[in-house]
Amino acid sequence: MIVLDSAKGDGSPAANGDGTSARAGGKSASSPKAGSRGVVVADALYPREHIRMEWPTVRKVGSGLANLGNTCFMNAVMQCLTHTPALAAFCLDGEHRRFRPKGGNGGGGSFSAIYEMGEHVCRALAGERRVVSPSAFVKNLRSISKTFRKGRQEDAHEFARCLLDAMHEKCVEHARPKPPKNSPRAETTFVFQVFGGRLRSQVTCKTCGRKSDTFDSFMDLSLDIAKAKSVEAALKRYVAVEVLDGSNKYKCEMGGGKPHMTRATKQFTIDAAPLVLTVQLKRFEYVPFGRGKLTQFVEYPTSLDITGAMSDANPKARGVEKYSLFAVLVHAGGSMHSGHYYCYVKAATGVWYEMDDEGVSATSERTALNQKAYLLFYAREGT
Repeated sequence: MIVLDSAKGDGSPAANGDGTSARAGGKSASSPKAGSRGVVVADALYPREHIRMEWPTVRKVGSGLANLGNTCFMNAVMQCLTHTPALAAFCLDGEHRRFRPKGGNGGGGSFSAIYEMGEHVCRALAGERRVVSPSAFVKNLRSISKTFRKGRQEDAHEFARCLLDAMHEKCVEHARPKPPKNSPRAETTFVFQVFGGRLRSQVTCKTCGRKSDTFDSFMDLSLDIAKAKSVEAALKRYVAVEVLDGSNKYKCEMGGGKPHMTRATKQFTIDAAPLVLTVQLKRFEYVPFGRGKLTQFVEYPTSLDITGAMSDANPKARGVEKYSLFAVLVHAGGSMHSGHYYCYVKAATGVWYEMDDEGVSATSERTALNQKAYLLFYAREGT
């Protein structure tokens, strides 16, 4: 987390309470030098300009995945990641093999999520098998998150977040010299360069007029859909200005005077946009005796324009930020820890497919757009 102007209290977003899966904490308090294209760091672990956002070759859709006992949550996420063009290009080029653990996964070496993901992508896209097994991930589920249990249905969003974190952390581990955790250089791994972005929380004191900026990294955006009929509407609500007043007043320590409680406004915006934007539609909410599910349809576009959600929302000054949809993950059922997960992916051929564990079947874009989506995967256009 980076805080400018020493703002405290209500000006700082709570960990993971701002609608993101954040990777914050312990960064230097220097002003970040970045725009929508990401933070520029000397000696990056993986230069952003080396990332290819297109498929390296036109390939058939990937293989189906064996369900090894309530692993549909895992299978759906892995299909979405396998059909992420930037990740597929990285893996098919063999770049993941530099992260192979000594002794091999399960052979005396520690589990390497980035290496095993790369091997899985290569197997799935080779076109040699109708079905492949994600057994290495099931076997090492606790290495991805200690809260996961074999044979138990897990939340697909949580699995996606933890898997990307595990892949990112393994990249950091292999760096020489190894950068401090959460340092700007640590956030230049291939994984973070593709999936990572930065959020700005800006508090404006209505007494002295000073602004306080807090920055947090994120790997996905979680959008409230309770009162939204579309992703665009949910995103607009996400960046709407919030008034801090009454019992929620802001403690201002600026202006040269004594700290005082005052009226203020707070706004979240995207300060640095990721190359691949993962959006969670918050369908699960706490209700008595558990978590309920919001089952309404929320419209989502094939081309998503997030320009208005950027910290600098002037397209003439910064350019337009548009994203193309390439994967849709769906949860069928009434509870987070039950039901069934499956997904729709756009193959390198441009054809959409439904991926349901072992089942792989061609479908239409219209069908892919007519789902009660839980996770959406977008790739930035024009990169």
